[in-house]
Amino acid sequence: MYLIIVGLGGIGKNLVDIASKHKNDVVVIDQDEAKCREIAAKYDVLTIAGDSTERSTLEEAEAGRAHALIATTSDDAANLMMALTAKELGTKRTVAIVNQQEHVEMFKEAGIYMFENPDMTVASHLYYSVKRPKIKDFLTVSGGKAEIFEVIVSEESKAVGKKLSKLRIKQGIVVAIQRNGDIILPMGDTVINKHDLVTLFAKTKNVEKVSQLFAP
Repeated sequence: MYLIIVGLGGIGKNLVDIASKHKNDVVVIDQDEAKCREIAAKYDVLTIAGDSTERSTLEEAEAGRAHALIATTSDDAANLMMALTAKELGTKRTVAIVNQQEHVEMFKEAGIYMFENPDMTVASHLYYSVKRPKIKDFLTVSGGKAEIFEVIVSEESKAVGKKLSKLRIKQGIVVAIQRNGDIILPMGDTVINKHDLVTLFAKTKNVEKVSQLFAP
């Protein structure tokens, strides 16, 4: 893919790393020339030191042929403007970070795919890693109303040695089981083993109760 990544903060730098490792063609835009030189020395990417809200900068980046533009700056107005301009120029997909909750509706109305408040996401993960230590990882969906989460089956769990159909999980769904490096697509006759990594889906209010079936 041909990607344009705007902003060389923490998120932008990590995106460049991931995109480069996956052999994408990457153009990076940032107003800081020193940051551009630093990233160009480390990765095989084209860098442009300029204002990404200006149409000429996006034209220089050949936004018209880009598969996607990803705006990662801390300025929501700038992210919105560059995403809209990129769409006008023909960029197939525009994605942006939204830092302030009150700006979410503007991005939705503009039809721009967005990720809300990354700082809040990190803070939430840190908080729940302390509050729910038995849950290995989680992802909120439907605005926080539900979660996809992972639990390691403990030796004390009553689920060990039982078939999923016998557990009768009414408030959650087992999505996958990872065992010895392999992924198992769960069926009713799938038997739970200790130390299995179980991925589940449940409403947020039921996460604690469902997770306790596997890690009491």
